[in-house]
Amino acid sequence: MERIVLPLFFSIMVHLLIHLVEEVKLGGPVPFRWMYLFERFFFVLKEYVSNKTYPEGSIAEDYIAEEGITFCSKYLEVHYATFDMHNNNPSTINQSNYLFGSAGTGIGKEEIIVLDEKSLIQIHRFILRHCDQIESYRE
Repeated sequence: MERIVLPLFFSIMVHLLIHLVEEVKLGGPVPFRWMYLFERFFFVLKEYVSNKTYPEGSIAEDYIAEEGITFCSKYLEVHYATFDMHNNNPSTINQSNYLFGSAGTGIGKEEIIVLDEKSLIQIHRFILRHCDQIESYRE
């Protein structure tokens, strides 16, 4: 099938055409031979290992626990499961619910900051004195 040619005329693309046809004949379509899906699943299973002495047992326990949680979450009234995730970034936000028109959703991990009473009073007074949106309420 191949001919002996000088390296000067060698093109990898032409060379691949010869071998790819043979590869498809031998192995079938690529999605049936692709390992990426299995590698992703094995990564998930490796995350389940909590006891390195008995990895099979800890993988089985965590897999059964996750299956049970997923099954039960389908029947709870309020649930957030991976199979029906809601849109975390809605394109429209109902602005009528907010006093300030620039309300939106945060990005990143939520961080709770507890202020001391003095700082809280200072922030509250600053907002009351400097915000135009509450001018009608001050009068």
